[in-house]
This record gives sequence, structure tokens and C-alpha cells, in this order.
Amino acid sequence: MPRIFVAQTLVDTWLSTGTVSLEQDLLRVSGPPSVDLFINPAVWFERIDGGEADPHDVVGRVKTSQELAQMGADHYESSVVMGDYAYTVKPGFIATVVDARGAEVRLDGPTWGRLMQQIEALGTSSDN
Repeated sequence: MPRIFVAQTLVDTWLSTGTVSLEQDLLRVSGPPSVDLFINPAVWFERIDGGEADPHDVVGRVKTSQELAQMGADHYESSVVMGDYAYTVKPGFIATVVDARGAEVRLDGPTWGRLMQQIEALGTSSDN
């Protein structure tokens, strides 16, 4: 099932405009149709600091908090340190569409496309 990375700054913008609501681990997107997204903390790796090669092959990838812990990485705000290497990251969430019971929803191609249009229509802030 496709998952969506949503930057923390974007979620903050949506919350401040009332476009979405947050209930524990559920991000509720106003409709029509309304959509519930289960969110899991994650980061998107922007670059390795210092211009070195990326020995962990994570630049351009998204890793959840659990995956970072398994990798032995330390995450603080917009930085992740793995061993001797520091990375600049964009904090956010991995979002998965769920039904009213919290079960993951499988979407066909057209439905997925409509959902992406709906999310894009929510708007973005200039730094996302």
C-alpha cells in the first residue's frame, strides 16, 4: 500500500488553518470526502553534512523512528547522527489511509489519484 511522507511543517500549516484535525495518531483530513490517515513519526534525509559520501545510502529516503532506532541513529529536530556521520533531515510523518476501525485501506489507482489531488489542494507553506 502506498504511504505518503508529510513534513511536520506542512502538518503544522494544515492544523493552524483548520484544514485537518489531529486525534492521537490519526490525521483527519476534511472532505469531501473526509479521509483518516494513520501517522507514524519519520524523517526525510535531505543531505549528509560536510559534503561527504553517504555511507548509509539514506539521502533522499524516508525512515521511521523505529527504523532509525534499529539503525542506531540519534535524531534531534532536523539532524540525524549515525556513527561518525551527520545528516540534515526534514521531520514529518509516514501517513497511511485507514478506515473507521483503523485498518489500512487499499486504494485502486483512480482513488489514490483523487486522494493525492485532495491532499495537494490543502495547500502548502513556502518552506515545504
